[in-house]
Amino acid sequence: MATLSLGAGATCLANQAAQTPDAASASSDKPHGPMPVELTKSLDSKKLKEGDPVTAKVTAEMHMRDGGTIPRGSTLAGHVTEAKARSKGDQQSALGIVFDKITTSSGKDIAVKGMIQAVAPGQSSSGNPAEPSGPGMMAGHEGTGAGTTPPPMPNPNQAAPPSKPMLNAQSKGVVGIRNLELGENSVLISSGKEVKLDSGTQMIVQVEFQ
Repeated sequence: MATLSLGAGATCLANQAAQTPDAASASSDKPHGPMPVELTKSLDSKKLKEGDPVTAKVTAEMHMRDGGTIPRGSTLAGHVTEAKARSKGDQQSALGIVFDKITTSSGKDIAVKGMIQAVAPGQSSSGNPAEPSGPGMMAGHEGTGAGTTPPPMPNPNQAAPPSKPMLNAQSKGVVGIRNLELGENSVLISSGKEVKLDSGTQMIVQVEFQ
């Protein structure tokens, strides 16, 4: 039995069902589990085409009970399966992505099949319309020379703005991004002119080892 889990005493993320001779080749019997990653480059369905490469960085060390390890910082590589901008007569734009391979820092390649389980804006992203922008300069560090207005003092009774959503193994669908939803077959759908994902966009990818 193989298990994919986060390191540092985290809970188990996914289990491989016990294999039998008749079920050994079934995809559900292969080691699998949700893997947290961040996109390494921005994506735009208006500029992409089927087959274009997509890469993401694994953001947590993953351990399997058989002794295998997927180090944090490993690369999850995939490709575009569908890219469509909304044109006249279309109701939606779309961007489909599947992942095919993990490359560790030592150069080891591991074949996988990875489908998007959840998406959220990157923690450092400032352009997401559904969430507040990241913090700017710290209070008291703005310019206060001639002709400038001192920054307002923070109100201790005012609640801090909500932080950007952090995904976990149970997250599903699109979190914190307006006009975007996750359809079937790892395809993101938007009512906007195109599907755009910033570099650093968080994803949970359901990875099945081949």
